[in-house]
Amino acid sequence: MKKVIMFFAGIILLALTFASLYLTGAIYDAGKNLHVQSYFFQPDYLSELRPGKPLTAEEIGDSKFFDLLVKKFVTEYFYVIPDSENVARRTLKTRSNSIYMMSSNSVFENWLATEEPLIEKLAEKKAMRIAHVIDEIYKPKDGNYWIVNYELITWETPNDFNVKPTVSRGTLFLQIHFEPGIIPNADMKEIHEYLEEGNDPVTIYNFQVNEVIQR
Repeated sequence: MKKVIMFFAGIILLALTFASLYLTGAIYDAGKNLHVQSYFFQPDYLSELRPGKPLTAEEIGDSKFFDLLVKKFVTEYFYVIPDSENVARRTLKTRSNSIYMMSSNSVFENWLATEEPLIEKLAEKKAMRIAHVIDEIYKPKDGNYWIVNYELITWETPNDFNVKPTVSRGTLFLQIHFEPGIIPNADMKEIHEYLEEGNDPVTIYNFQVNEVIQR
């Protein structure tokens, strides 16, 4: 009788051993069988700050393109980095100069006479200034000017985080000529070469500011 009990006890222990081995193996396999579902935020419409595929021109739309071009113009009109060579390049009447390419001759000459000297002084002092549009860009019904509210943040003292930047706001009234699409009769090979050289893509669009009134 004792031998029978020991026999069945051995079978039960063996079964428990196999069950524990199976359970351990199942847990081990479950640990290896991981699926990672990745999600990417797409904070930008174009390639900058966008890890995924850039949106097409049709997906962005003409209205968004217009807003992006206006914001770029405001940036080029006001920004300052502590680099005198940068200021010098922005005064040149060349295809690689964004502010020149986005402006009519009168607007560019007015920028040279009014805003550029201040930018030059700030750059010589090693100051830095950023500019951005703060409200919706709009044109009143039957109006001739687009109204653009902007904010300037200026760090006048370099390498001193105890000094708070100067913040100022203003408004630009812009008379703008804009046609959807790139410049007419463009040679796509030349455009590709132009962009490969690192030139600003905004200069290939039918966008020009013909008048600026600053308040």
